[in-house]
Amino acid sequence: MSDLSALLRLLSVNRLFISNQREINAALMNTYLGVAIWCQETQFREPLSLSELAQRLDLKPTTVSRHLRYLGPGIRKGAPGMGLLELYTSPDDGRRKMVKLTLEGEALLARVLLTAS
Repeated sequence: MSDLSALLRLLSVNRLFISNQREINAALMNTYLGVAIWCQETQFREPLSLSELAQRLDLKPTTVSRHLRYLGPGIRKGAPGMGLLELYTSPDDGRRKMVKLTLEGEALLARVLLTAS
């Protein structure tokens, strides 16, 4: 595979995000893909904590929290989110926030994988 064809596939994936969602920047796409990768890497598709995700992405937890609200249920001031991620409190620790893909997020991931192949 040439470098150019890899770049063309990345461009196609970026266009897919833009066509299926409202405008999404690279940082949000990176956070979404991080959740998609690390929640899918176990055979049981376990959710990921916000702090684990922030550490793996090498971002501050406050930044990841903001990304997750935008990609998930909604941002402040009543603006709806993208609905790609579900955020909830850990049943084991009420201070720990967990994240996983919604059905819509899984459907987008399937389209991304198809486009990237």
